[in-house]
Amino acid sequence: MLRRRVSWIVLLLAFTFVPLARADITAAIDALVPAEDWAQARALGIAALAEPREHDAALVALFNAVLESPADFSEAEWSPWIAELEARRRTEDVRARSLATLAAWRAQRAFQARERDAAVAAVDEALALLREGSGRIGAAERAYVLTSAGQIRGLLGNFAEGAALAGEAVAVLRNPRSMLERARRLRALFFQALFEDRLAHYDTAMALARQGIAEAEQFNVPNNGYRRRLVGVLSESLLSRGDFTAVRDLMRPELERQRAQVNPSARDLAMTLGHLAEAERQLGDRERALDYYRESAQAAAKDPALVAAGSYAAILGNLGSLAYELQRYEEADTALGQNLSLLEQQFGGDSLRVVPPLINFGEVAFERNLLDEAEQRFRRALAIVATQLGAEHAEGAPALRGLARVLLRRGDAAAAAAALQGAIAQQEAAAGTEHVQLLGWRCELAEALAQRGDKAAAFQQALVVEQRRNRLVASVAPVLGETQALEFKRNLARCSERLLAIAAASADPRQIDAAWSEIAAARGLATRLVAQRIAHAREHADTAARPRWERWFKAASAYADAVRGGGEAALTELRQELDAAVEALGESAPLQPLPNTSVAQLMAKLPSETALVAFAAGAGAAPSRLYAFVAEPGAAPRLLALGEVEALDARMERWYRLLREPSREQELGEAGQAVRRHLFDALGLARLDRRLFVVADAGVHRLNFAALPDGEGFLVERGLRLHGLETEQDLVGVATTPAREGLLLLGVPELARSDATALGRLRGNCPEFGSALQSLPGAEREIEVLAQLSRAAGRDDVVALKGAEATLTALRRTSPQSGIIHFATHAFELGAGCAAQIGAAARRGVGVRREAVAVPTARAALAREAGLVLSGERGRNGLLLGADVSTLALQGVGWVVLSACDTGLGARLDDEGVFGLRRAFRLAGARTVLMSLWPVDDAATSAWMEALYRARLVEHRTTVDAVADAGLSVLQSRRARGESLHPFYWAGFVAAGDWR
Repeated sequence: MLRRRVSWIVLLLAFTFVPLARADITAAIDALVPAEDWAQARALGIAALAEPREHDAALVALFNAVLESPADFSEAEWSPWIAELEARRRTEDVRARSLATLAAWRAQRAFQARERDAAVAAVDEALALLREGSGRIGAAERAYVLTSAGQIRGLLGNFAEGAALAGEAVAVLRNPRSMLERARRLRALFFQALFEDRLAHYDTAMALARQGIAEAEQFNVPNNGYRRRLVGVLSESLLSRGDFTAVRDLMRPELERQRAQVNPSARDLAMTLGHLAEAERQLGDRERALDYYRESAQAAAKDPALVAAGSYAAILGNLGSLAYELQRYEEADTALGQNLSLLEQQFGGDSLRVVPPLINFGEVAFERNLLDEAEQRFRRALAIVATQLGAEHAEGAPALRGLARVLLRRGDAAAAAAALQGAIAQQEAAAGTEHVQLLGWRCELAEALAQRGDKAAAFQQALVVEQRRNRLVASVAPVLGETQALEFKRNLARCSERLLAIAAASADPRQIDAAWSEIAAARGLATRLVAQRIAHAREHADTAARPRWERWFKAASAYADAVRGGGEAALTELRQELDAAVEALGESAPLQPLPNTSVAQLMAKLPSETALVAFAAGAGAAPSRLYAFVAEPGAAPRLLALGEVEALDARMERWYRLLREPSREQELGEAGQAVRRHLFDALGLARLDRRLFVVADAGVHRLNFAALPDGEGFLVERGLRLHGLETEQDLVGVATTPAREGLLLLGVPELARSDATALGRLRGNCPEFGSALQSLPGAEREIEVLAQLSRAAGRDDVVALKGAEATLTALRRTSPQSGIIHFATHAFELGAGCAAQIGAAARRGVGVRREAVAVPTARAALAREAGLVLSGERGRNGLLLGADVSTLALQGVGWVVLSACDTGLGARLDDEGVFGLRRAFRLAGARTVLMSLWPVDDAATSAWMEALYRARLVEHRTTVDAVADAGLSVLQSRRARGESLHPFYWAGFVAAGDWR
């Protein structure tokens, strides 16, 4: 991982001040300072310069304006003014203190021209005149000289002297008497805060920046540059502290204000974009961050001051490191190379300014396994920091960590552990214990300690990583949009592989308890936080929060309409608006932490005669292994290492593929035996004739263990009652809304030719499409039978919507009265490729998902849209998508039954689980979702559903028992009729959520 700490040093030019001879021109120019209206100052000054009585005052006023904004003047204009001013002062006294101001100006000019030696000499001259010269010098002049000297000293690497000189200037102007003096004080506060940040004194830096911001706001000019620069240095310290949401919230409105200007300052734009880029990067939206960095670099390149200060080079370094993370290697190499070359040219090879790029290049070499090159770069960076700041300074912590990684790869675990402990201590002293960067460092320390043989200490470090990761997600995700919340969590370093491996090997109940508690807390955490926010907004939609609810509802509907209509060009912008609307929902929702349930509390919620298996794929190390927590009645929880995820996934994939096809039964049996032997039997369950709750991970999401072979039959016939939990929290979640009694049945849609054509365009040109959406006689009969069965069971509140009545509008109207919502229709996946299907005309799906695909980003997971086909209305095809579903009010719905193909599968994102329809219905508030794992047969599905509802409504069975009874009923009926017993016909549906 490349170094992520953003490096910013923004050069803020100031102006000198000499007591003016005429109060009128002084007051006129002074009044323009807050708005930084230097063009008007130029016009006033030049007009006054032509008047003999105002010439002297105008000369000084114009010089001040030149110092503030050189771009508003030509060198031909200001050169004679400065020459005349200097000549007059030298005539008075060649060692006059007032000459220090002109020496400081020359230092600024030399520094911008990259003439380092000349700049240093001019600073020395200015300070000598100020300290030892004769005559008087005004407070504003003194502050200008001190701040300029501090600025250049600090930018050349002497942060301590830079901060001290700027602090002296702040003290000189403790009680400013003019707008000019107030501006000079703000400039000094800026540089003092900036260099305190460079010294890792973040609390001091933030206090100074906030003080300056408050003073700048007293100018009553909302967008003045003094405030913007102080906001920038505050953001710098917040980034160092890891408070990325605060930076984002600061910089977003700043960027909007600057973009609204006709000619925004390239300097301010570069700074704002750079800070916002780093915040977005750390919060998960790295593509947007890269765009911001590119724009920031373009703006910085246009400003000579930023080029001279090294800020442009720093931006290139951040751009290069992010491009490397995103595997944009050519762009990364170009930017990083320019970054290091510029800094070495400007500041020398031993400057602190070259430390960040050296570390970045060291990380690149390490990833390419060029260990000698990596070590050389890390050691050079450490030597520079030790010489300039001291061996224990936090500036060297990333280089020390990089060196530790080299040592660990070479097998020197003891030295690596010592180096990592030092790096972590340095970083924590500067940035606090919760900084996101430390998660990865601690996991590396856990690995080093484990290799050294100290398993207990390694376990503790890995546990700290998982605990702090969960705390970070819980505190940051509630104020982010959905995509960013998921990405923020995904980008945080994990150490679960090391945590699980040690706990499984030790069999220590305390370690197992601690590991399971954190794994359970992390599972689906970002999704649960989004669901909590939506639920709160839904419950308070009739209060002052209604505008936010309506914005989110409209954004979700607009996104779904664009997907439905194939409007791919607008999807990115609409997704961003939807994320922003979700983010806004959080502004009115109280941040109530989700319960952190201990293993003991989980076990107390397990029903009697029920076992629980929670699978967990390790992360943070390679190869990743699959583990399983096993809890059975009367026994302490166990943790088992089952094998490498890749190998187990391959076995699960083979069995799953064969389950989807009602043929090749011999191969199916062999594949099932392999899964049973390596996965299920390895659990060592004491009994199979009872309920088994499963929390899935990796490829387990696709499986129904009840269909595993058992001699001549299947495990369901041994009494296994299988139920899925999305997370362990499904055991303890308490519904706040009573379950409703109504039954809503929808399906068998009528598709106009235009609707079928529109859906066909979404699928592409597939030859099987024409027949795939034909009517489903089994689904039509299913709706009729379930309605009759429900009424016979004493439920009169039954609504059956078929054909043209089965629309999204009707669903919205009737769902608030429903306790069970049943869809009997086609499932549809957007963008699916054409694939031949055996008996496709009798199946309830088009473009079916073939597996729960693991995807690399939240954006990819959310983009894999699937839907249910309803009847079209008002010129819109009837495709019901996840974005539509999430806006429904389903908090009183006990069951959502998706009687269609592949409705339980979707994209899989790390420990957030499976996306798609199942997740959407849970976000909408449904307690349990019953769904399919493959392209189910129309007639067999109808029989399975009738058995399910008979068990539920007539025999009053729990969800877990009703699902098992339905599978057994169809299986036994097929056996009695001499039909195929292939699980395709009876094991395609599973339930997840509340088991009752």
